[in-house]
Amino acid sequence: MNIKKQVYIYSILSLIVIAGCKNDTTPKVETKENSLIKIEDKLNFAELENVDLKGCVGQEINKIIDKRIASDFAANEIATEATKAFEIRMDDKFHEGRGLWQGEFWGKWTLSAIAAYRYTGDQNIKNTIERETKRLIASQDVNGYIGSYENSAFVEGDVWNVWNRKYALWGLVESYELLKNPEILKAAKGMMDQLMGEVGPNSVPMVDTGNFYGLPSSSILTPLVKLYLDTGEKRYLDYAEYIVQNWHSVPDTPPSIVEKGLTGIPVHEWFPEKGKWTKAYEFISCVEGLLDLYQVVGNPDYLTAAKNIYTAIQENERVITGGIGYHDKLVGASHKPSGLNEPCDVVYWERLSAKLLALTGDQSYADEIERLTYNVLLASANMTGDWGVRRLGLNEPHLISPLHAFTNYHQCCVANVPRGLLQLGQVAVMSDKTNDDIYINLYDEGTYKIKLSDGKMVTLKMETDYPKNGEVSIKLITDEPFEGGLVFRQPEWCQKFQMGINGEDELAVDINGNSQIVDRLWKNGDEIKVAMEVFGRIIEIPDENNFKAIMWGPVVLARSSILEGFESLDNPMAINNDIKLSQLPDDKKNSKVWLEFKLDADDGKSYLLCDYASTGKEYEKPTDPTAWQEMIKNRVNTDQRVWLKTNKHTPQS
Repeated sequence: MNIKKQVYIYSILSLIVIAGCKNDTTPKVETKENSLIKIEDKLNFAELENVDLKGCVGQEINKIIDKRIASDFAANEIATEATKAFEIRMDDKFHEGRGLWQGEFWGKWTLSAIAAYRYTGDQNIKNTIERETKRLIASQDVNGYIGSYENSAFVEGDVWNVWNRKYALWGLVESYELLKNPEILKAAKGMMDQLMGEVGPNSVPMVDTGNFYGLPSSSILTPLVKLYLDTGEKRYLDYAEYIVQNWHSVPDTPPSIVEKGLTGIPVHEWFPEKGKWTKAYEFISCVEGLLDLYQVVGNPDYLTAAKNIYTAIQENERVITGGIGYHDKLVGASHKPSGLNEPCDVVYWERLSAKLLALTGDQSYADEIERLTYNVLLASANMTGDWGVRRLGLNEPHLISPLHAFTNYHQCCVANVPRGLLQLGQVAVMSDKTNDDIYINLYDEGTYKIKLSDGKMVTLKMETDYPKNGEVSIKLITDEPFEGGLVFRQPEWCQKFQMGINGEDELAVDINGNSQIVDRLWKNGDEIKVAMEVFGRIIEIPDENNFKAIMWGPVVLARSSILEGFESLDNPMAINNDIKLSQLPDDKKNSKVWLEFKLDADDGKSYLLCDYASTGKEYEKPTDPTAWQEMIKNRVNTDQRVWLKTNKHTPQS
């Protein structure tokens, strides 16, 4: 099927409901088990209310929630500044002919805050969400417009107008789903109706708005589909289909996401001048939106294209840490030892991985989530949790996030990472929608209360030091016995995976890909012991014989200036594929790192390595919002090497 030949019946008259939009009283359409969804997920996301993460992941989440969301400072300064952008509307006034993105931060902060409230139950967070949502709605014009630009129609050129409105819409829709206030849904409808009058088939084409052939603007697909599911009003579905059609409106021109995605060609090879259009974060967000639309309309080409794109990014753009692309572009970055990765790109790669995991039940998608968790998400914030990086360097110092768009407290990656961390609680343990199978996708210490298909609740209490070692203990707490399968992900790197129940050493398991399945009648108090062999291994890049990297299970290791002098980081190492790696106990390791190892090289020399995420976390939040464009080159004071220069190479067999 050629997407260009598809005909979409789209009436602009159905979109113009601006007049009187504030008096609209559309009844709520329930989103759970929504009849408007044609293709249901196979797995249920866990409810954050029923998850309590411990260990290094839980500690990082709690630290960032406290600093960026839950504290009085966050409520009175960070949140209020985000809303202020819509009251002062300065984004199109800072520079002649250019627009900025203060308006993205309200939605980003709100989405993270909603997840944080669901996770913690902190009523103060909910109160702040409600207060700032009311302030945002109070900024709405009579024609429905909500935005951070004085001129709502300034949507072409070097601007982020529609992008900002995407995040405002998304924040409003999820605030409505949390707070159940119909005035919020009415405001969301009004702003979307007004936008559809400015951007669409009878006005400015979506692909002509903003930068990168409309990719940032087009990523409004996800909140747009959410709005359709919350209202049942078909004009929103029609507009979502229009966006996809508009991607293919000009032959041989980006973005053409479905048509090119169906080919399976690497994304960076779709069109010339790849760096001018392949913006990773926004592109991946569009693919997520395409999957959201697929679940509503059932077009199999949307799923095929999305899965092909996922594989192409995984093979050509995902670097060893789980980072995506180079300097936020899709350029074929996987096969290069240099690397600068944006945390925003990774948060949306995580979202796309989680989306496909839920949709298909294929636990290999959780391998990607595990990799990016330990090497990117845990590396993205500073020691105190109040700020973060804009780029993570593989073989160079990280770039500290500047204050963006003349704000005092905001930057895109700093705003996105909390939501990425909190999503781990939704995917670590999931349940099947149609039976009583429970999927253990991640081995993060914590307590997980999971709803079975009949509505009964089962609690899994997971105790582990993973990935320091591979020992995991899971205790089941259930009021009634249940028949079902526990589906364990065997990590892609793991060669030896064993399980025992209630003291039994051996278990009969079914193997499906990288899933180990134990089917039985489960009872209260059942305890499952998992033993994985975690070991160090060499990773190589084709055609880069002078560099090797080392991983410990899912964790990337690095030489770091924390452990040795800057001047020695590039000294060649004599290492072969058979490495001698030993982990230092907590009382012997450097206190600034999470994991530390001693590597004995082939020439008798020894080196200290640490987990990559521990490098580059000692820096403070910038303070001068007027200097944000100069601050983009600011780097942390430490340095590291993931790709280790070697003086001995043995080709892989």
